[in-house]
Amino acid sequence: MTLQEAIDRFDQLYPNALEQHVKRSILSDFDGRLFTEVLSLYEGAPAAFAGYGEDAAPHTPLLVSYPYDDIYVKLLCAENDSVNGDIERYNNAALLLNAAYERYVNHINRTRRRKQSARVSC
Repeated sequence: MTLQEAIDRFDQLYPNALEQHVKRSILSDFDGRLFTEVLSLYEGAPAAFAGYGEDAAPHTPLLVSYPYDDIYVKLLCAENDSVNGDIERYNNAALLLNAAYERYVNHINRTRRRKQSARVSC
């Protein structure tokens, strides 16, 4: 899924008032944390993650690929509910987001090899 596809899918499913640059920032922050906390620990990860600034092309691929890429719509939904102060909807959206995140991280743990320097010794 690309940056613009994630935003467009969210906009289609959940009409909202969030500005484009805010959605881009939310996606950038999420992928930055995902890269730093998870992906960078495994072989085959990109060398670095610079974020999705204003100059990022709309067709820039996001870090999470199919079939786990629905995580981005869940993320934007949770953030939108938070901004709107709808706590009940936010709690539900956060549960769905956390479950999607856990599924993706479990997939990474099962299918990728940890970098040797990332191993922790006891």
